[in-house]
Amino acid sequence: MGDSGPEGPCCWWCGRPLGEGSVRRRYCARPQLCRDRAYRDRRRARAAAPERLALATVGHRVDEQVQAIREVLLAAVLQEDRWPGVFALAAAVLEDLTRDLVRVCVIEERAAGATWEQIAEPFGISADAARKRWGRWRLTRREELSEA
Repeated sequence: MGDSGPEGPCCWWCGRPLGEGSVRRRYCARPQLCRDRAYRDRRRARAAAPERLALATVGHRVDEQVQAIREVLLAAVLQEDRWPGVFALAAAVLEDLTRDLVRVCVIEERAAGATWEQIAEPFGISADAARKRWGRWRLTRREELSEA
């Protein structure tokens, strides 16, 4: 936020006008705790950076693989040749990719502070089911991979 509205400078967190006071002030006065909330959000975002990088990497890999699958399937359909197993192989590869994508998305959501209820809702399952299904997953760090 941080922009000046018609009433003057606004809080960077909630957007309310700051009113009278120092022109250097960026957040609401003390009872609102906007500054503390902004600090917690910045700290949480910095801590989730590795998860965001993993999500971007997996997303790129999914995009590349889906394009390759689309080309192979299109060639198989247009040439009207019998390629035994090509459709099943494409489905299996896509299933593995989506499983990896779900895993990284759940890890990133938890690192960003999402609750199990928020994660479970799009999948149509309960929070307990989501916690049981995905609660043990962690992002493997590069240092752990090099030691293994």
